[in-house]
Amino acid sequence: MKAKCVVIGIGNPYLQDDRAGVVVVERLEREGLACHTEVVYTVGFEVMDKVRGYERAIVVDACKLGNAPGTILEVGVDDIFTTHALVNSHAITLGTTLKTGYVCFPEEMPAEIRILLVEVKEIKEFTQQMSPEVERAVAEVVARIRDLVTAPAA
Repeated sequence: MKAKCVVIGIGNPYLQDDRAGVVVVERLEREGLACHTEVVYTVGFEVMDKVRGYERAIVVDACKLGNAPGTILEVGVDDIFTTHALVNSHAITLGTTLKTGYVCFPEEMPAEIRILLVEVKEIKEFTQQMSPEVERAVAEVVARIRDLVTAPAA
């Protein structure tokens, strides 16, 4: 039997805005959200391993696609392959990893995966202080995930 839900934050906790996914997970853990949480530092096969065995997965990552800093994009796995802007980001690697999971482990992969991408302002600075735009976006992503997880099943 699959576990209900997992939230995965991707990022580098030491790079300014790249840490957005990590911070989302840290805040959700402090709130005691009724959902498993995981942090990963790359978009490799570790992500696939972390979502296997769950009914639903929410993945949060930083992106640099040319939108205004702090913009939040919600995409699906298929969107990553059909949206031109996403093909130019490392989201394509995330999509490839997840697609591989559906091919290799179809019974173990979640029925639903939501990917929330936060547009960064600065990712080269070694600091644990995010830019104000990304800080606001992280707060919004935490609220969205809280609502998703606590909403009654349809």
